[in-house]
Amino acid sequence: MKLQYIAVIFIIIIVPIVIITTTYINSQITTITLQNKYNTKLTDATYDAIKAFRINTVNNRYSSISDSKIRDIEAAVSTFFNTLTSTGDLSKRDIDAYVPALLFTLYDGYYIYSKYDNVVPKENADGDEISNLNMKIITDETELDTGDAYNTDGLKPYVFYSCRYKDGGSDFVVNYTLDNAITIYGTLRNWEWAGNTCNLKSGYSYQTLSGYLINPNYVEIIDNGANPINWKLKYKYTESGTEASLIKSEILTEHLLFTNYLQDASGNLIYDTSGNPIYDNGDYEYIVYNGQKIYYDKNETTKPTPYFYYNNYGKSFISNAEHNKDVLSYLNARLSTEADGSHHLYSTNAFEYYRDAKRFSEIISKLTDGISQKDAVDLQGNNIEFDVATGDRDIFVTNDSSNPNDPLLSKSIFDENRMQVIRNSIKTNLAVAIGNYNRYSTNSYQYSFPELDEVDWGKITNEVSVISFLQGIPIGYKFYNSYCVITNNDNEEVVKKDNIYIITKDRGTENNREYHLPGCTHLMECEFDDDSDIEIERGYSSIDFLRQTVRISEDNNIYFYPQTRVNMIGGHPSKDTKNITACYYCMVNATNVYSADDIIKGEIVELNEQEQEEVMISVVNDKGTTVEQKALEKIREYYLTALGRERFNLYQANMSGFNT
Repeated sequence: MKLQYIAVIFIIIIVPIVIITTTYINSQITTITLQNKYNTKLTDATYDAIKAFRINTVNNRYSSISDSKIRDIEAAVSTFFNTLTSTGDLSKRDIDAYVPALLFTLYDGYYIYSKYDNVVPKENADGDEISNLNMKIITDETELDTGDAYNTDGLKPYVFYSCRYKDGGSDFVVNYTLDNAITIYGTLRNWEWAGNTCNLKSGYSYQTLSGYLINPNYVEIIDNGANPINWKLKYKYTESGTEASLIKSEILTEHLLFTNYLQDASGNLIYDTSGNPIYDNGDYEYIVYNGQKIYYDKNETTKPTPYFYYNNYGKSFISNAEHNKDVLSYLNARLSTEADGSHHLYSTNAFEYYRDAKRFSEIISKLTDGISQKDAVDLQGNNIEFDVATGDRDIFVTNDSSNPNDPLLSKSIFDENRMQVIRNSIKTNLAVAIGNYNRYSTNSYQYSFPELDEVDWGKITNEVSVISFLQGIPIGYKFYNSYCVITNNDNEEVVKKDNIYIITKDRGTENNREYHLPGCTHLMECEFDDDSDIEIERGYSSIDFLRQTVRISEDNNIYFYPQTRVNMIGGHPSKDTKNITACYYCMVNATNVYSADDIIKGEIVELNEQEQEEVMISVVNDKGTTVEQKALEKIREYYLTALGRERFNLYQANMSGFNT
């Protein structure tokens, strides 16, 4: 065969293969490029959504109110789509076809943003109401289709983290939260509170109870007398050798900034060292009553009362009126006169948290004795199968030493069931929402709920989060299908165990203030005795260390930090006020931080040389000095005080209004 023939055959066979291979490779490159592009866009959009929610809640003093919370979430949704379409490749209308759902998990439930039927049957229609809601009225003769006239995008009704339990005569629902607070309502055993004991009675009745679950055996009331300032209790942990933590009243202080300029006694503006007028600001003691912070102005003598709310960046003083008698009675009972003639406002919220939780937990342990995961049923009364089974171990009995179950600790029976209920509820409702999206979509792609990995489920069931889904976008010869989970707990929704910061300062001064994670290894090396250079000042929620915005005008914002302390020059606050600093070892460059569970238990657990867990009762500081258990005990006392106080202060979790 001539060489020319061989060359022709080679070209006929090889060239098509090369062309096909090149086309395939280019297609794969395009697919991978587009996939990475959408991965980045989805992550950025989800991050911006949770960031917008955080900023709005931090700077919105009414963010815990339902309508205000919905506005914050709707703003976060808008931020998500703005970021997703920011490059201009796809419009909001185009990208909307590929986003079957967004999920916002909050403290005690979640919102799903998706497409839904915007209709109401005629027999249930109220003309004005339907008109205000911009809904369509359908009759028996109207055939519902998938046109835009009959559906819309928006937030579906709020879904609580709830589960129904049925056993014998008991048939009740438990609403869980992201921490140890629960609400129980339904048919329960009758009971009465006699002295300090819950006694069961015959019969059943419909009841509603809410509170925080703890181990009531760990709480020892010392003083619960007529003077709230003297209230105190001990929180023990009987499984360790740690000394009991003393929980008592405390003085809380916060820095505030106002929109008006500071003036002297003659009404003249006060200027800083640079010649700029100083905005009025100061440090104020405060307490929380019914979920709202109330501040005490010790220098105020012209108003009916020295107490005020921080509203619209100004002081809104409480009037001495009949309708304010309850709050004034609460405040005045906690205002002390010290030996030097000064006055201080004491918060008793930490004490109230553990006192009320002790009583609530004792009641619930009696009413739900024997209730386990096997008693969980759906609306039809069928048993629910969870991804993780806890068998027949009691969920809500927390004072049984033979069945350790401390709701404050991770991986307890209560905590495991809490996470499983949240997971099951979200899986069920998201699968329906995404599956129903096929009714509205004009794409050939079949939308479905993807399989989430265990790490993401751990985030979703424990933290405030946004979960976004992007599906069905053509990328080469395949469709893009992915999801993204971004969490953030620096908001007004929840106080997680890791969201408590401990403040230290130079002993006897306000200088060199620093904040730490409670499990900071460097903090654990401090001796905290009378000869120490530093001392613990207080513990606060992490949100108090975030920057707050004060809007002066359209283009003029000023900022402050609630845990700043003001430097004074010539009797006036300086422009050069030094902010509190973050600990380098745990906040800036965290390498080894003990867990919050270790702090709560009063036990630092590490691996020994045999890779076995061993309780460490002392640590060695950088000077080579052994610091005994007292450092851990001191940190634990301030931590437990702050954790109880901050959880008690949550607006939606304030349990004082329920019949316990």
